[in-house]
Amino acid sequence: MKALEAVRSGALKLLPERAVFAPAAKTLFVADLHLGKAATFRALGAPAPTGVSEETLRRLSDLIETIEPEHVVVLGDFTHARAAMTPGLFASLCAWRARWALAFTVVLGNHDRGAEQAYVECGFSCAQAPAVLGGVECRHHPIDGADGAGPLALAGHLHPVVRLNGPGRDSLRTPCFVVRSRQIVLPAFGEFVGGALVSPCEGERTLIATARGVFDVTRGASGALRGSSHS
Repeated sequence: MKALEAVRSGALKLLPERAVFAPAAKTLFVADLHLGKAATFRALGAPAPTGVSEETLRRLSDLIETIEPEHVVVLGDFTHARAAMTPGLFASLCAWRARWALAFTVVLGNHDRGAEQAYVECGFSCAQAPAVLGGVECRHHPIDGADGAGPLALAGHLHPVVRLNGPGRDSLRTPCFVVRSRQIVLPAFGEFVGGALVSPCEGERTLIATARGVFDVTRGASGALRGSSHS
């Protein structure tokens, strides 16, 4: 399993911040920030928290400062919708981008339609999927099955979460990475984005990354994998 081997060898590091880092290429991958989603909901009269986009960008800033990548790649759905790109969010994104002397590419997803020009004006590069960046095939929508030939691929879109059951009746829903053959589907990086509970098909693995390391939580799996989050 090419993707699982990449994690085991350290060629790709799964991070507890719901991101992937490729050390050799010094490239950080995140997916599904959905900036502006809460504001879009509030504009439609639906209750939603404030400060969500700011918190997402703060977390990304902290991760960039910790990892020190040379390139950041968003695997689609950087913002939530065309209506989410308000003048306020546009100004915030431009100011945020100006802080970083690194490459930053948005692989366009379904929620990015109509926002490409605003991204470019803020200083972000845009790419159509699939795009080979940081040595991997970058997509928004996952490859169906991902069992065919091809390079290692990273995708988003699904917002995967897994339910972990304790010894009693306690349980926990937590973001996870879904690994199959040559592909890793990342959990959503953004706040207030929700998650889809995944039930791995044959050949798929669900992995979680913690400060203690990466763990295979697929039913019947052996547990810890080699490597840790930021080492």
